[in-house]
Amino acid sequence: MKTFHYLFIIWSVLLWLLVGCGAAALEEDIGLGGVTPEAVVESFLEDVNAALTDPLLSEAMARNVWANRLASYFAPGERADQRLVMQEMLDGFARANTQPARGSRAEVVITYDRTRVLQIRENTALVDVVNAIMTVRWRDNDGNVVLERSGALLQLIGREASGLPVIRVDGRWYLTEAG
Repeated sequence: MKTFHYLFIIWSVLLWLLVGCGAAALEEDIGLGGVTPEAVVESFLEDVNAALTDPLLSEAMARNVWANRLASYFAPGERADQRLVMQEMLDGFARANTQPARGSRAEVVITYDRTRVLQIRENTALVDVVNAIMTVRWRDNDGNVVLERSGALLQLIGREASGLPVIRVDGRWYLTEAG
């Protein structure tokens, strides 16, 4: 009876892993996207904030999971490139956080008031992130802020035009490099 119990547990774990792989493959095919242009931008920014505050971000596996998730907000044809970009961004942040320029750790937070569509065409839109600010805080061992710097998000990411471009693919909206 004990052997059956162990086999059942092993089988359950294997089944759970297979289901998890299937869900990851499904997410990869569909992507996260959003039902509206604003929704995809808001969800992406929420996940960027979540990724940058993940206590496991120092581990390569966690960074890989986050890079895949963040890339899934982009149009299907752009995900492979975006996965690399996101991986590099997260790797760089984790590496810099092991020996920050100031204090003992850094944190990055993106805040904004709201999103709004600036322009929309048949399958493309430009979404403004109103009052989007990226703030970097360096903290000491006690959690006190040693230094803080803030700047306009779109300027900091090198976006010349106002707003973030999104595209509709199969009825869902995704971020895009185009535009």
